[in-house]
Amino acid sequence: MPALIPTLYGKLAAILFGLCLVLGILYTAWMIRTSQLYLQEADQKLNLNLARHLAAERILMPDGRIDKAGAAETFRTLMVINRNIEIYLLDPEGRIVAFSAAPGVVRRARVDLEPVQGLLAGAALPIYGDDPRHETRTKVFSATALRRVAGGRPVPSEEALYGYLYVILVGQDPLSALELVNQSQTLRTSAWGLGLLIVLTLLGALVIVRWLTRRLTLLARDMEAFRASEFLQAPAVAVAAGPSPDEIDVLAIAFREMSQRIGEQIRRLQDVDRMRRDLVANVSHDLRTPVAAVHGYLETLLLKEAVLAPDERRRYLEVALRHSAGLSAMIMELFDLAKLDAREVDVELEPFSLCELGQDVLQRFELLAAQRNVALEGVLSPTLPMVAADIRLIERVLVNLIDNALRHSPSGGRVSLICVADGADVLVSVTDTGPGIAAAELTHIFERFYRPPTTADLAEGAGLGLAIAKRILDLHGATLDVVSERSEGASFRFTLRAVVK
Repeated sequence: MPALIPTLYGKLAAILFGLCLVLGILYTAWMIRTSQLYLQEADQKLNLNLARHLAAERILMPDGRIDKAGAAETFRTLMVINRNIEIYLLDPEGRIVAFSAAPGVVRRARVDLEPVQGLLAGAALPIYGDDPRHETRTKVFSATALRRVAGGRPVPSEEALYGYLYVILVGQDPLSALELVNQSQTLRTSAWGLGLLIVLTLLGALVIVRWLTRRLTLLARDMEAFRASEFLQAPAVAVAAGPSPDEIDVLAIAFREMSQRIGEQIRRLQDVDRMRRDLVANVSHDLRTPVAAVHGYLETLLLKEAVLAPDERRRYLEVALRHSAGLSAMIMELFDLAKLDAREVDVELEPFSLCELGQDVLQRFELLAAQRNVALEGVLSPTLPMVAADIRLIERVLVNLIDNALRHSPSGGRVSLICVADGADVLVSVTDTGPGIAAAELTHIFERFYRPPTTADLAEGAGLGLAIAKRILDLHGATLDVVSERSEGASFRFTLRAVVK
């Protein structure tokens, strides 16, 4: 069953409506109750001396004496005149002697005199006294002490106290809240005003909630679009411009950065998976050829051992040895690359001369360059500053770059090793005049086992040299860059920090 309020805006709107409704009911009940209390307090203040005025008329005490039958008749007469009062005659202990109510409705035989005495002593109003018609209820009242008189003046002694005239000011049952509102124009106006205020408050709150949830709704749509793209396409999340972003803006910024990071990681994982498949295929291919060659030549030697001439047997052994050496070199390169990827190689920084190191490396490749008919030159100034690096690893970088350049240079080509000062660094570049690298292939040449399709058949090696060189320079905090265009050769460059003397 679908939810009745599926959106955040709907849920917040329902909560606000319920909250305003509850607050309106509570405020209305509080307003009616305080109005009732205020009316009772005002009634007590206005009729505070009512009991004394009734006693002063000598209606209840002709000739200084009390006639109970006459008092009851007088009480009933006053009740007819004013139905909102009830009159009780109390003795000095608070017992009810006479009353104005109908027979059988009075449920108390005695009234607590503490509130009466507090009223006569001038305590703060309102003061509530016992309602004789109810066992527990209290009401506002007016009271006066009744004393015998002598010579037209009250006798001041306590023995002269006859009792009290006790007047309940709200004789009838109090009105219900609905009746009170219906009979009061002020309360009706207040109720309508309160209702209008609640409606306006609710509408204003809904507008604010709509403004807040609108951005959350757009963010939720962007998240859904990101999920629909299988977490590859990061959405263009809109963020409000301003120096102080709020929580929603911070959430949108965090989601935008997170989606970009997730997309990059997924693409990277896809590339790693592609590289893994290529690695398996390339290793299988590159290892199968030398292993098959070694196996074939050794098997031939074993089968034709009796008929092979010594020079032919030697030639077979040299070919098998050459393939075995290549296989061993490939395995060592894989081992070195794995250690570099895991950062298990310790870099020992020491100052040394790039000029001397470059010359040593060039001498190692003179014979190979001559065999390939490739000119090998070095631009190495003896005035170059020394650099701080691991000489063993930097030598490996130069060897790999020059070997790669020689293998990709045609007969009659040229390979150059150039070292020049570049501010506080020394710039090293290895340039060849080979077929160059296409722009689409530049981002892949540092991947293991990668060889450009246009030169893969011409070049030897397993495609690990550039990957090893790049990882060595990464350990030194340097970057290996390549600049190349088709048919114009390639130039590999990196910089090393010079030693300040």
